[in-house]
Order: sequence, then C-alpha cells, then structure tokens
Amino acid sequence: TSLVSEDAVRQALLEYAKKKCCYSSGPAQEMLLQDFHPFNTFRYRLDTFTENRLCHWMTEPYYGGEVDGAGNGPPPNRWDIQVEPRHLFRKSKHRMPLPHTSSVEICLYCFGRGRNICGSCCGLGRSRCMFCGGSGRNTDHTCTACGGSGRVLCPGCFGSGSQQCRTCRGQKRVIKYIQLTIKWKNHNFEFLADHQSDFTTKRFKKVTGEILLSDEQQTVSPITNFPEPSINEASVRGLTEHRTTFTDCRIRRQRHTIEWLPLTKVDYTWKGAEYHYYVYGNENRAYAKDYPRKCCCAIM
Repeated sequence: TSLVSEDAVRQALLEYAKKKCCYSSGPAQEMLLQDFHPFNTFRYRLDTFTENRLCHWMTEPYYGGEVDGAGNGPPPNRWDIQVEPRHLFRKSKHRMPLPHTSSVEICLYCFGRGRNICGSCCGLGRSRCMFCGGSGRNTDHTCTACGGSGRVLCPGCFGSGSQQCRTCRGQKRVIKYIQLTIKWKNHNFEFLADHQSDFTTKRFKKVTGEILLSDEQQTVSPITNFPEPSINEASVRGLTEHRTTFTDCRIRRQRHTIEWLPLTKVDYTWKGAEYHYYVYGNENRAYAKDYPRKCCCAIM
C-alpha cells in the first residue's frame, strides 16, 4: 500500500503547477485534502542483450607493411573470435578485419596508375569559362576571367587533366580483406499490471519503483510464483517472444525485474469544488487532468 504523506502529496502538486507556465500555485497551496486512494501496481521488465556478426569485403589503399593473408592459416569462423562488449545492455558496434583474409592487389579503378582522367574537363586540363559561357566576351567586352579564350584552368585537376584515384589514394595498390562487424543491441519487453484506475499508464515510464525481484543470467527462467498472476504470464510471454524473435543473433545476457509502483489518487476541495489528482512513482510526481486554475492572467 502507498505510504505517501500529506506533505508529500501537497508538495507534489505544487511542483507540478510550477512546471506549467499557465498554472496558478494557489490551488496547491490552499486546497483541503479529503481522501487518499492507493492504486499500486507492478511492472515487469525483461532486457535481452544480443550480438550479431556480419562479414563484408572491404578495399583500402595499401601503404605498405605486413599483410595477414592466407599464408598465416585458414580464416576462423566469425563466431570463434573472442570479442567482449565494453558495456552490457547498451547498443554498440565493433569492426575488425577477419584474420588471414587480407591480400594486396593492383587497383582496378586506375589500373595501377594511381590517377584517373579528370571528370570535370575530360582530361583536357581546361574547362569552359563560367563567366562568359565559353564565348570569350561579356556583353561588348572581352571576358577578363578567361582573357577571351572562353576556357579556364580546370578547378578539378588544376590543369593536369587527371586526378588522384579515390580508391587507392594514389598508392596504385589496394589491400582487400573481409571486415567483421559486431553489433550489440538491447531489446526491452515491459508489462504493467492493471491498476484499476483511469491513470494514464505511459506516465510510469519516467518514474521508478521499488525493486522486488531482480535476476540476471546468460538466459533467465520465467517467473511462475509471483502473487500477481498477470506478471507470471507476462514473464512467460516476454521470454518466448525474445527467444523466437532473435534467431539470427546470439543472446549474450538477460535480466528481468519486478517493481512495485506506488500510485495514489488524492481527492481534495478548493473554493467549494471537488477535484482529484494522482501522485505516482518513488519520485512522487503529480498529474492533474483537471487542474482548477490554468491561467495566470486570472490571478488578482
């Protein structure tokens, strides 16, 4: 049951009003508290931390140095490489070359020359003047940008007619290898037991409760003996869903928790009229759907 005090519920509504730009603090300060109605509930959370591994061919400029090629042995299976995530239950990514898959080859995009024909001038070294459109004149005068020739030095290659190969960066050779990409991701399943009130359930996402049960293993077992049957059913449903959904990756770790979430409906009167609001979570946050005074301009 809720143990929230009168001072706490009054302070909660006062803080709620302060965060609203057009809410007067008068009702929160002057209200007469009438009754408290606890609607406490439970939240079940399941986190499944998965790992997925993908392989892709990569090509990079070869600047020299040792090459881990097939001569060092056969490439290992992508799942046989030991790589640990820096943090559990957090999304992250790690890339690395798959051992013994590297090889040095002539760059096929420039045929080992290190340079390609400039696409801006087609290798001519000069391009049409943009100020005169290639005519060599501006109105009745000779174009000063191109000196009347209608052509200017190509800005793409500075007159050389060629550009550095973007694939090998002018090195003429490239190193090819299989890149292993490891992706870690956390998947969450959440269930909130019915609290038999009209309080909007989504507001519980921003508050915490009291942890009643917490278990973390490589794979956890369903909860079957909790006094609230819907929590047991949710645990079985969540674990089944995660086990059948993440078939293309490995489950590295699982944890699940049960929280007790305090929720109290507060009845009060202000200037002879009846109102109510809710106080919820360990943080004692308030929510009032029908706050009695919502316009600061009406305050004298």
